[in-house]
Amino acid sequence: MNTTELITALKIRGSFPSSNELFSNSDYLVLFNNVMQTEVTPTILVLSEDYFLLTKDFTVSQNASYRLPNRSIGAKLRDLQVQDASGNLTSLNRLYEEDRPNNLSGYYIVRNSIELSSGFTTGTLKMKYYARPNKLVLTTDCAQVTSIDTGNSNVVVSTVPGTFTSSVLCDFVQNNNPYDLLSYDNAIVGVSGTTITMTSIPDGLEVGDWLCLANTTPVPMVPEEMHPILVQAALVYALSSKKDKAVDYEAKVLERMKQEAVRILDPRVENNSVSFRSGRLLGFFSDRWY
Repeated sequence: MNTTELITALKIRGSFPSSNELFSNSDYLVLFNNVMQTEVTPTILVLSEDYFLLTKDFTVSQNASYRLPNRSIGAKLRDLQVQDASGNLTSLNRLYEEDRPNNLSGYYIVRNSIELSSGFTTGTLKMKYYARPNKLVLTTDCAQVTSIDTGNSNVVVSTVPGTFTSSVLCDFVQNNNPYDLLSYDNAIVGVSGTTITMTSIPDGLEVGDWLCLANTTPVPMVPEEMHPILVQAALVYALSSKKDKAVDYEAKVLERMKQEAVRILDPRVENNSVSFRSGRLLGFFSDRWY
């Protein structure tokens, strides 16, 4: 569902009028983005199935500092690796300030940057992290692709938002499940009519996909099975703001929906994964009933 469809679904689910003084479409987007952070993203992360995994590369140089990616959820790393000239990968151990006198091999986290121990002077540093899903915006704030010219790195779109100008960074987002981030921080080279030239066109881009300002999207960048949960959670938040008596019932419906979605999404690979998990996943829902 795109944001227009999400808003429509929320209005129907909550019996909200098409237009009212209590909630505007902008207000609904605030609810959806809040819910993405507090309900949907944590539910997916707890599965430990790497749905949001991205990698950012840095060229290693001695005594350099490398900033954590600004898209990283919680400013956290999934893993840190060094790749040598032959392509061999080595996962690094995290070190702490108390380890500095011991000349151990690994990396330190200093505020929101990475420092490597003294033994690393060449190669490629690969930061693996979970990227925060883009902020939901109206479809009118994005451009939907109608034609693709890979050779000239341009796309024709249905309409061009006024914010799309040269040098602006944009993301390409898939219009269909699983609503993947196809390319990010891709600069606009130029705009001519409804033709937009980019620095590059991502592999797999299809007609119907979206070009958006960096860190924004008109579709929730999570599996489609989570979209109804996004609507239901926004409904709970909306009812709570109105002190509506139905909030308790709808909150219990939300928790049941989340449990069913987890059963669908976990495990991600059926033939070689363990379906039953203990610890963090089981405890996630047991403590969240209202």
